[in-house]
Amino acid sequence: MSKLPLTNYNIFYLQGDNTVDDMDVVETLGLEPQVAYTPDINTAAIEKMRKANLEDYLKNGIPEDKAKSMANFHATAAKAAVEAAMREQKKQFAS
Repeated sequence: MSKLPLTNYNIFYLQGDNTVDDMDVVETLGLEPQVAYTPDINTAAIEKMRKANLEDYLKNGIPEDKAKSMANFHATAAKAAVEAAMREQKKQFAS
């Protein structure tokens, strides 16, 4: 019984960089391996980066309200980019 090729869903792959495998993203960001090859990879990556951005903003002295707003803004923009790429690829993005 042969396995079907795994589908990459990471934003880089969706935007045309066929050299980036979902496991590359999982390993780089320290995500749970089960999100690889599912649309959930982008949700997990965006949330991981939102938290990291918030932490960095706070460490740099940005007030908490402003830091949260900035981190959420960037997360929302990333989610919109993923949704657009998924639509273009005709795949469903898991919210």
